[in-house]
Formats: sequence, structure tokens, C-alpha cells
Amino acid sequence: MIAKSHLWSVLFLAGLVLSCGEEGGLKGTLKIAITDATIDASDIKAVNVVISNVEGFQNGKWKSFRYFEQPTGVNLLAYSGGKSVLLIDQFTSPGEYSSLRLSLNIAQRNSSLLINPQSNIVFKNGSSAPLYMPEGEDPEIIIEKSIGIVSRGLTDITLDLDLRKSIQKNEQQEFVLKPVVRFIETAKAGSIKTLITNPSMIENVVAYVYARNTFNPSELTDLSRGAPLFDAITSSILKSNGINFGFLEAGTYDLIFVKHDANGAVAEMLGRQNEVKVEAGTQTDIEVNLDQLGPS
Repeated sequence: MIAKSHLWSVLFLAGLVLSCGEEGGLKGTLKIAITDATIDASDIKAVNVVISNVEGFQNGKWKSFRYFEQPTGVNLLAYSGGKSVLLIDQFTSPGEYSSLRLSLNIAQRNSSLLINPQSNIVFKNGSSAPLYMPEGEDPEIIIEKSIGIVSRGLTDITLDLDLRKSIQKNEQQEFVLKPVVRFIETAKAGSIKTLITNPSMIENVVAYVYARNTFNPSELTDLSRGAPLFDAITSSILKSNGINFGFLEAGTYDLIFVKHDANGAVAEMLGRQNEVKVEAGTQTDIEVNLDQLGPS
């Protein structure tokens, strides 16, 4: 005869094994979404980034969170202004991961091997061009940020791939992807909704979001990293119905308003809106008059 205390132990262990075998069980939920800070180029219709695998780095090895049997193409231009698209929403074994990697379908130089679907840029005139990685670099995006997955908990992450900074042309006039990615814990983020009170003035004006007191006017003419105002957290060209800066960590921000010429180069700084406060899970609404901005 089995002792009662031993019997309860057997039943408990059996229940534990069963629960681990059920969907979810003692696993945690992992959500990874991707968004974009809008590219400045007015002739581009779509930027399609094709993702084949999403992995985390743990104990010296890359472990796949999700391998896409049919690689997933995302037109990042469709997911800006506070919009995002889910790449992963699944149960995942608990643990700590030190980095995140997205493997991409990217054209290979000097290769007859065709990759389909392939990351590319589509222009408004209907033509397209492939995206390449910098010479000698692997087709991947690596984010050096730790990720913790807790049993029966939720890990919710948004990745902001800033196309304005990330896509550059090389000497061969190829479009090169040098990924600049911001990592956001989604639940800790808020947003800024900006209404322009004199929309007749918005043509070719871009608003850049900086952490409070971090903007340096020298960035207006500094092209050493491929794009002006490179240290902006995010940016958007102004629209008549307003703009939304999403996925901002709680804090205080300055908005820098810059006029560009028809070729996209910086023409002049119009001014700034200082000390815009953002709280997690909330939207901060502001009105901006481009004639009454603060000085630089």
C-alpha cells in the first residue's frame, strides 16, 4: 500500500508533468513587434524587409524563437506613426537571453543564386531596387539587449528600425542596410500626438524627437554618419492631419522642427518645442504653431 503522503507527491509530480506538456504550461509569452521611424525620401513607396528567423542568444548559442518556413516580408513604411506589426506572439521557455537576432533574406552581391522573397525598395514610379548589407557583413540584424522570459509572464517588445538612418547609398549607388534599431519594452512606452495649427507651412518640414537637452545644432550639417540629426530618437515628416510619435519611453522630450529642400537636404531649422512629457501607456497631445516655435 502506498503511504498517503507519498501518493500525494506522485499525484503532484504527475500533474506538473501534464501541465508542462499542455500548450503554454510553465512557459512565458513572448511578443516581438516591429515599427519604423519614417524615411525622408519622397519617391519611395515601400521598404520591404524579409525576415526568415528570430533568435535569442543564450549560453553561447543562438536559439530560434521562430523560424519562418515562408519568410515574412514587412513593408516597414506601413508601420510608422505608432503602428507596429507582430512578428512573434507565442509561448516560449523561460530564461535570460543576452541578444536578439533577425535573419534576413538579402540579395547577395556577385551571386547567381536568387533569393525569393527578397528585401527591396519599391519606388512610386513602379521600379524597385534590392537591399544589400554592407560589404562582408552577414544578412542579419543583431540587437545587443537582454531579454528575460518568465514562467507564465509576458515579455512584450517593440523594435523600431529607423529607415532614415539605416538605409544609405554606397559609391556603387546600391541601397545598403546598416540597421539602426531602438529596443522598447512596449508596456513602458507612451506617445506624442502633434497637431500643427498652421498646416499650410508643413511642406518639407520634419520633426525630430530628442531626449530633453540633448540636441546639438551642429547635427544639422553633420553627415558623417549618413544622415543629419542622427541622434534623434525618432522623426517624421509633418502631415496636415497631425503626426504621432509612438513607442517612446517615459521621459521628457524636445521636438526640433527642420525645413528641408526639394532634394531632402537640410535648409533651415524653424525652431523647437521643449519639454514635452511622456508617461507610460498614455498619449501626450500637443499643438504646435510653426510661426511661434522657441529659438534654437
